[in-house]
Amino acid sequence: MYDVALAFGDSMTQLGYEYEKSGWLIHLSHRYARRMDILNRGFSGYNTTRAKQVAPLVFPIRKDALKKSIFAKRIEDIKVTLSRQRALTKRGKWPSTDATFPTFHPKVQLCILFFGANDSADPRDSRHTPLNEYSENLRYFVSMLHDSESQHYSPETRILVITPPAVGDKMSEEWFRNRGWWYGPQKNNFTKTYADAVIEAARDLKLPYVDMWTAVEQRVQESRKQKLTLSSTEAATETTTSEPKAEQSVKRPESTNTDEYDGYDEYLVDGLHLNSKGNELLFKLVSETIDKSWPELRP
Repeated sequence: MYDVALAFGDSMTQLGYEYEKSGWLIHLSHRYARRMDILNRGFSGYNTTRAKQVAPLVFPIRKDALKKSIFAKRIEDIKVTLSRQRALTKRGKWPSTDATFPTFHPKVQLCILFFGANDSADPRDSRHTPLNEYSENLRYFVSMLHDSESQHYSPETRILVITPPAVGDKMSEEWFRNRGWWYGPQKNNFTKTYADAVIEAARDLKLPYVDMWTAVEQRVQESRKQKLTLSSTEAATETTTSEPKAEQSVKRPESTNTDEYDGYDEYLVDGLHLNSKGNELLFKLVSETIDKSWPELRP
């Protein structure tokens, strides 16, 4: 097997393999074809507290702790099977596996942590995680790989963290309303506090990060400004080129919104999850951050 890049997160990660929306992990898999295998370990609906329960099953166990593991017997069985396959290969009775599976124990070269979309839910929502606990959970995931006392200790594994993206408030409200859910929709300003917590943890732990909240927010606001400028220019041009009429007056729109969802539908499908353009943006930022932080991982 090739070495591995492990993506651990919530639905933002699970949907990273959704081809209809140009999933960001599909692009990453293509980029690292014949270089690294991309493992999608996204759990839709999970917050970081719930993810802590499955993390020991997601992260590999280091070799010296493997003998004590419940998986040890299963792994020994696999080794025996591979040994028999190699023996058959030498006798010409089995298709060669050595070229396809060069190593039995691939290394996790990169771990991508992408949580926060559920943690930042309305406090009345069962998915919600208090901000301090969320920050502690992120640091716990990092310690599982970088603490020498951890049975998952893997000092060679590089860690990249991603903030939750910006939220389209109007889209989110509509999504919740259409389902008749009594608790409140997710809010962009509230989500930003969780994005800031990711950045703070990354800086404290000296880890590279992708600020997906700012990436989406800035592009949405820039797009809105451009549309407003264009609209104002067109209105001014129409006013100066048309003949004035006494009974006619120019009406200005009361709202400054450029569209129904304030532009967030350019990157989001429901106010929370990424659409094709959002996925392509995330893939671009992740690739750029990997190349800048770890040039040796460039495919």
